[in-house]
Amino acid sequence: MVDFNNETTIGKPPKELVALIIIEKLYNFLEADEDYIKKRLGGASWPISTCRARLRTLYLMSYPMLQRRLPPEEFETLKRICEDHKHETTEAELLSAFQSISVILDTLGLTKLDDRPTFKRHKIEEANKAQGYG
Repeated sequence: MVDFNNETTIGKPPKELVALIIIEKLYNFLEADEDYIKKRLGGASWPISTCRARLRTLYLMSYPMLQRRLPPEEFETLKRICEDHKHETTEAELLSAFQSISVILDTLGLTKLDDRPTFKRHKIEEANKAQGYG
């Protein structure tokens, strides 16, 4: 959780703070989804409401970015799932909505882990250059 009373947090640029909050909301959704799936796989009839609520907070925190980056029809679907409480959302819709958000976060580099260039380790000069030694 982002601690706004911490001295190291206060000195961070706003963009970095927002990124930390979005990552926290992403993690919160994943925790809720894990709990939901664990109970469903165990045979329990468990509501999807916590997952949907946590997806909504991720969506609200990312709203302007999602509106700019998603195709209009995909954004409208996401908006319906996250804003229209009368809409009966299925597990598949919820997962698809999360994946749409996740793809955008990956594209922005916020959750991307595989961003290192590939190189042939047996070619020493190429490996050194790729790792910044040359």
